[in-house]
Amino acid sequence: AAVDQAEKQGETPLFIACWKGHVDAARLLLEKGAEVDRATEDGMTPLAIACATGHVDAALLLLERGADVHHRVNSGHTCLNGACCCGHIAVVQLLLDNGADLNVADNDGDTPKANAESEGHAAIVDLLARYT
Repeated sequence: AAVDQAEKQGETPLFIACWKGHVDAARLLLEKGAEVDRATEDGMTPLAIACATGHVDAALLLLERGADVHHRVNSGHTCLNGACCCGHIAVVQLLLDNGADLNVADNDGDTPKANAESEGHAAIVDLLARYT
């Protein structure tokens, strides 16, 4: 089977495994040669979807395998923006520990902190403030 065979909008098996938080499946796909940073049509990578859906173990696996913590999807969001918007504080901490830039703005000019503030995620705003 083609390990990177994509669905209609570019979702690979690795992307889907990370979206659903299936870490063992993601690990197996990576061992079989899945491309860690292969993006969908909208620029989402497996790391971006793992971060947006709060699957910290999948995100950790991808980072250990060399996923790009600074990748930007078509909207300009980084993985950190996605985690901040969705309120996933454990993922935010993981990304910060792995060098995510908290000052990068998306295409609308919003930083991860602005995203967290607009969504009412006060604990994330406080966490980000400790890094500035």
